[in-house]
Amino acid sequence: MGLIQWAEERSRAMSIWDIGVLKIYCVLFGMVVGAYVSTFVTDHVWWFVVAVLLLGIGLGYRWFTAEIPGAGRSKGE
Repeated sequence: MGLIQWAEERSRAMSIWDIGVLKIYCVLFGMVVGAYVSTFVTDHVWWFVVAVLLLGIGLGYRWFTAEIPGAGRSKGE
């Protein structure tokens, strides 16, 4: 079993609450790390803005163009 399959299997076991806690954890962790590297981030802020925009556009594209399994089927099929 590869790493990707393992991660997908484990993520299916998470509830919506687990995902919410993970998001809060990531934000708090980012705040702590950001407090220690604030001068680096301030000096290179435009590189971070470019990264955020590129990642956001990529995720947004995948979000809006992804095929939803079972979409378009009626209940009788």
